[in-house]
Amino acid sequence: MLILWECLKAGLFKVTCQILYLGSPTFLVALAQGLFIKYDWFGRLKRPLDLGMSIRGRRIFGDHKTWRGMVNNLVFCTIGSLAQTWLQGSGNIPSWLPLLDYKRLGLLLGVLMGLGLTLGELPNSFFKRQLGISPGQGGKGPLRVIFFLLDQLDIAVGIWLLIFVLVKPTLWLILYSFLLTLLLHVTVSAIGYLLGMRKTIV
Repeated sequence: MLILWECLKAGLFKVTCQILYLGSPTFLVALAQGLFIKYDWFGRLKRPLDLGMSIRGRRIFGDHKTWRGMVNNLVFCTIGSLAQTWLQGSGNIPSWLPLLDYKRLGLLLGVLMGLGLTLGELPNSFFKRQLGISPGQGGKGPLRVIFFLLDQLDIAVGIWLLIFVLVKPTLWLILYSFLLTLLLHVTVSAIGYLLGMRKTIV
């Protein structure tokens, strides 16, 4: 409630639009990733980031964290950010919508956002593999709740860690972005499941 109250005082609609605009390149990433998986595009890049290596007899990240995913994150976050740069330069969006100067930092933002998407998911995958939890599963008991939240929020944490200096967000903006990410991630995952792009609904 405290998060929502602070955001209401700052203008909930405005803050929501700013966060959605900042994170909009990730929607391109999700769309492209779904198509890559469904139609097996760029199959040669579908190689594990951990190169098949293990720790304590268990894979570091597993087969599902691939170079194709990392390239997809970088390319489409950058494309999205460059589109935002053009929009800001053309004057076709309100001046209050961007949280930073895209004309100066747009390219760097896209690259860092793509890296953040990739790096943010890796610790979660590492701990799951070491605990013997299969990809797409959440464990049992309290672990199931913990990993469910991590599955939804790890990308947001990774992105903020890398773009924090560029955007200089308030604590309330970050916390509210986590709430939005949780809601949107569950919604997008459910849609992907219904379209046959995912094996699980969340």
